[in-house]
Amino acid sequence: MNSKQFVAKLAQDNEALFKASELNVEAYFASNPSQEQLVEHFVGRMVNERMNMVEIANKVANAPADTSVETLALLSKQALDEANHFRMVKEVIEHITGEKLDVEAAIQAEADNPTAKGAALLEKYEAQNDPLALAAYQFIAEGRAERVWDKMAECIQDEFISTTYAKIARDEGFHSNIGRRALELLATDEETQARIEQIARTMRMDLFAVSCMNTTATAEAKKLMAVDY
Repeated sequence: MNSKQFVAKLAQDNEALFKASELNVEAYFASNPSQEQLVEHFVGRMVNERMNMVEIANKVANAPADTSVETLALLSKQALDEANHFRMVKEVIEHITGEKLDVEAAIQAEADNPTAKGAALLEKYEAQNDPLALAAYQFIAEGRAERVWDKMAECIQDEFISTTYAKIARDEGFHSNIGRRALELLATDEETQARIEQIARTMRMDLFAVSCMNTTATAEAKKLMAVDY
């Protein structure tokens, strides 16, 4: 199959992960978490956005001289989006607590007692040095993020938080399309496609583990993953 067909198949194969993640998010917010639990949850998401910002900015800073100007522009836009998401989630936390957040202290607390974060997979898969891993992460993880942020926006009654998260979701969809574009450029032969498939299979399971750890692991979501993967 050509690269576009291959990536279209990858997108279909991602659906079970995305749906399972949505189910876990719904269950988490249906459990009526306390303000303290919400703040802890959102601090983890804030730090995750910062981690994404740093990783993508480093990718731009260390890009080879032959990197296309289109790719540099897209990655630079993503780094700026992640910086804005970092700020936006900080503002959500301050909206919940009614107090100014000590960002340095929050980041340190998260470092001392880390929650599950998808951005940690960038290091696990050595995405800084592996274009295939980075493209797969953008396509799969950012695609999942779009669905998760959208689902959070639906589940949260507070209009400020809901509107903020819907905006983040739209950006995550854009980031996933950056990954789609990269995969369509890279996945032009069977060997490369086979390697991307291998990365995708393990990455989906890693991302589901993140979902189960930072929301509510549901039996329905686990069954969906088991049947499809």
